[in-house]
Amino acid sequence: MSVSLVVAAATLGLATPASACSHGMNLYYNSNQAGSSRCYEAPTSNFAGDVFTTSGAGQGQLVKNNAASARNYRTYANDTWPTARIFFNSNWGGVYDEVQANSSRNLSNTYNENASYFWVL
Repeated sequence: MSVSLVVAAATLGLATPASACSHGMNLYYNSNQAGSSRCYEAPTSNFAGDVFTTSGAGQGQLVKNNAASARNYRTYANDTWPTARIFFNSNWGGVYDEVQANSSRNLSNTYNENASYFWVL
């Protein structure tokens, strides 16, 4: 196998949402971590203009007020702020949902009403 084929095969393996967001938080268009997703690693004060990027239902749709579930790929072993807090309003305001380190869940307080997020202990 040529070097270019090995590199191409390795690159294809990184295309999944889990590996593409191995150190961040994914928001998903559908419940149960289904449909298109968007990876975030840095706190975001406003999801306006962000779209779901992976293949699946919701691809190309706006993230703001459209996410139904989330997956946090951070772990307590290697991160200072491992819990993702997803807020109802922009600029980290209003009610929120928390997604603990190395876990996933359907959103409840911010189900299809989400506008920002940051990391907390």
